[in-house]
Amino acid sequence: MSGKWYTGKGDAGTTNLPSVGKVWKDDSVIEALGNLDELNSVLGVITSLYPPIKEEIQNLQRDIFEISSEIAGFEMGFSREKIERLEEKIEIYGSQLETLKNFVLPGGHEASSFLHLARSICRRTERSVVSLLKLNLARDVHVTYLNRLSSLLFVLALYVNKMSGNPDVIWKAK
Repeated sequence: MSGKWYTGKGDAGTTNLPSVGKVWKDDSVIEALGNLDELNSVLGVITSLYPPIKEEIQNLQRDIFEISSEIAGFEMGFSREKIERLEEKIEIYGSQLETLKNFVLPGGHEASSFLHLARSICRRTERSVVSLLKLNLARDVHVTYLNRLSSLLFVLALYVNKMSGNPDVIWKAK
C-alpha cells in the first residue's frame, strides 16, 4: 500500500519554499512556478502528439524543471550553454523553413497547435519570471532562456506543420 497523495499542509492557502520561506499561494513566486508547471504540462501533450520531436521536447521539459528548482531555492547550475543550445536548435529547424513575410494563425497539425499554445504560455511565464528577476528571485539566464524558448516553440510549430503536410494559415486583415 502506498502513502497518502496529499499532505494537507497547503489547505490554509500558504506553502513553503526554500527560496523565500512561507508564502501565500497567490505570491508572485508561486505564480511563476505555476506558469512553469503549466508550460511543462502542455509540452508533455506535444510529446504524445508528435513523437519525432519527443526527445527534443523532453530536453526542454528538463530545463524547465531546472529553472523551477532554482526559483524554488535549489542551486542547479542553470547556465548560458542551455540558451546557446536553444539558439542552435532554432537555426537547425528554422533552416528547413521558408522565410515568413506575414503572421501565421496558430493551427494545422494538433502538435503544431499545441506548440503555439506552449509558445503563448511560455511568453506569460517569461513575464512572471521577469517580475521575480526585479525582486532578485530569478536570474537573467532564466528570462533569456524563456525568451529563446518561445522562439524555438514557434519555429517547431511551423516545422511540424511542414513535416506533417499541414500548410500554415497566413493571417490577412479583412
